[in-house]
Amino acid sequence: MPVFMKKLKRRESTSVRDREVYKLYDEIVKDLGEVGMYVSKDYIYRKIQAKTKLSIRTISFIINHT
Repeated sequence: MPVFMKKLKRRESTSVRDREVYKLYDEIVKDLGEVGMYVSKDYIYRKIQAKTKLSIRTISFIINHT
């Protein structure tokens, strides 16, 4: 678990949501293959947004800070 997650007291539902976003992120990058390293984060975030209805800012926070 990242250090950031240990410092915060996060609700279980938030942790479940975060894990789902991580799972979607990994799936999208895996599906893109080698191109996944070169695709913009915005493209990946928008694909996650289409599936979860979360804001880009929330997705970015989850991926980059938790």
